[in-house]
Amino acid sequence: MRYTLAVILMVVGVVVGGLGILQKTLWAPDDQITATTEIDADTPAVVVDPGMLNLYETPATLEAKGSGDLTIAQAPIENVDAWTGNSPVAHVTGLAPDGGLTVKPENGDAKMPSPAGADLWTAEVTGADSVKLDWTDDANRTGFLIAGSGEPGDVKTVTISWPNHAETPWAIPLMIIGGALFVGGIVVLFFNRKSAKKEKNRRTARQERRRKLAEYGTAFAIVPVLALSACGPEELPKPEPSEAPSTAAAGVNDDQAKRILDSVADDIKAADKKTDSAKLKKRATGPALQQREDAYKVQEKVEKQKLPPAVAKEKVVVNYTAATDSWPRMTSLITSAGNDTQLLVLTQEDPRSDYKLWSQTQLVPGTKLPDIPDSRQGSALLDPKTKDFVTTPEKAVSDYAKALGSGKDSKEAKKFETDDFSKSIWKNQAAQKKSAEDGKAEVDYKYTSGKEIVAQGTAGDAAVVTGVVEAESTISPESVDGRTGTLTLSTPQKELTGSDSTQKPVTTKTTQVLTFLVPKDGKVRLIGGLETLSGVELK
Repeated sequence: MRYTLAVILMVVGVVVGGLGILQKTLWAPDDQITATTEIDADTPAVVVDPGMLNLYETPATLEAKGSGDLTIAQAPIENVDAWTGNSPVAHVTGLAPDGGLTVKPENGDAKMPSPAGADLWTAEVTGADSVKLDWTDDANRTGFLIAGSGEPGDVKTVTISWPNHAETPWAIPLMIIGGALFVGGIVVLFFNRKSAKKEKNRRTARQERRRKLAEYGTAFAIVPVLALSACGPEELPKPEPSEAPSTAAAGVNDDQAKRILDSVADDIKAADKKTDSAKLKKRATGPALQQREDAYKVQEKVEKQKLPPAVAKEKVVVNYTAATDSWPRMTSLITSAGNDTQLLVLTQEDPRSDYKLWSQTQLVPGTKLPDIPDSRQGSALLDPKTKDFVTTPEKAVSDYAKALGSGKDSKEAKKFETDDFSKSIWKNQAAQKKSAEDGKAEVDYKYTSGKEIVAQGTAGDAAVVTGVVEAESTISPESVDGRTGTLTLSTPQKELTGSDSTQKPVTTKTTQVLTFLVPKDGKVRLIGGLETLSGVELK
């Protein structure tokens, strides 16, 4: 019996230890979980749905191969879908049972441009013929757009891979148990040599061996079956992105804001260098475009006339992004360069358009900014006619225009805190009127509020409002008994009119872009502005 037991222990030890070794070698799982799909040649772009890169543990890798320059762009899926619009795309939605990726085609007929460099993306990577993105973040609502030039067939394959941390917890115990059983068998054999056995015991041992072998043979058959049964197919994981937001989400994240700022500032600087209106229109619109185009025209005739200040881009002080889910979009940044702090309002016409500078105002030195909502949340864009504050944003701009024309003692002026800009306006008006009277001339002022207004909420009970005021000052020579006096013109009026003197009224026009803090209660405060010369006319 002892020989039989020794053999059984050694055989079982080899089988059990071998199972442990196989789990660490031939049966060991791959280091990576990989899923690949080929993309139809008629499809110009691929959208990878949120959560796909988080099906298993990260870091995950998204890789695309094809021809030409390829881009993987990421953004909230709502923005990705808005960008693709009616263009045909293939949606990667899950894992296929055969180890590939499930792809759902979405038909469309609109041409798709290259997504490379679009302002809409929170991040992007590019590569020639192949491109790879490593992902470690949570799924959230992030989608991925993969495309080349926008032509069908640019993207040929898409692969997602994850690290495989599958463990083999029974491998080491099986190897230890198998080794112990094998050594135990050797020990039994060793002691068996020291004792003699009678023939009767040998016959009994043979009978017993047959019976035991039959029992252990069943056990040997069960072990591999149990081991293999544990390797049966598992249910494939499904993407689990965050729920769709119930309210509008922040339009621009912090990294995206700095990238957009740098592009806007560099493009406007290039346009300013050559006073190139065509270049300017690519990155400016609204009041910002008007102010610079007017300044370009003035500088053509008045060489020393300064242009509006460069866009401050050294630092984003506050990403004052708006919460929005529609287009056109408006968003703001508070930026600085040296001692110059500016409030920039940016707008994006549609998902595929670049952001453009809508307005630029220099904040008053020492301005104490109100609390601004976190950039991950965004602030509310407000209706210019909203009545949630001491006055509507629209009326705040129009009242300030009236105050500039009516003087510091007007009822409109009493609605505002005292500021240096209005003080300087009223001081210049008084000096001009006295000079005109001395020269036997008259001077009139006209301030008209524009209809373009952007208002954003703060974290408290206030709104930041940016609007436009068109200002005109007209000097008219004295006219008595049909005789009209002559006005002597100085720079820049003489260059812009082409004359040193005139008997006609001279109107000098400026554009004022102004930013106000409109509270729930109390007085409105001017916190920034930018005034530029827009032209001179003889009437």
